[in-house]
Amino acid sequence: MIFNKTFLQTFFLLLALSCTYPPIEKKKLYYCKDKIEVFYQSRDILEKLGYEIDIFSPESFALSTKKTQIKKSLRKYDYIIFIKVNDHIELHLAVERNIFNRGSESNIGDSGMIIKQVESYMSTALQNKIFKPLEIEFKKNGYKLFVLK
Repeated sequence: MIFNKTFLQTFFLLLALSCTYPPIEKKKLYYCKDKIEVFYQSRDILEKLGYEIDIFSPESFALSTKKTQIKKSLRKYDYIIFIKVNDHIELHLAVERNIFNRGSESNIGDSGMIIKQVESYMSTALQNKIFKPLEIEFKKNGYKLFVLK
């Protein structure tokens, strides 16, 4: 009886801990090329993967994509990729989650039915869905990856 109770408590604790999301990763890529060449190559990689460039600033060596929605996910997430080129490339992700508002019936059909919530945690599977194609393309071009959490 005591064994079963302890086993069940441990099982539910592990189940609860496995459902938490890790923080969104920041990735660093190292290179041995000219900084401006790396910056333009980063833009080309994003465009090759189907991202639209929103902000492109060669003066500050920074760029960002337009909002993109993650497909094939139970929850709807919009994300933006930021790239900053210094002595290394920094990849950042800004994520919003779309939440259906079950408010009063007076706002039926109103744009206030969906609330956008900024997220700082996201499942590893969804992060990989975004970062893996980027990592593959950057590695093809000779960059070395370093992950920060």
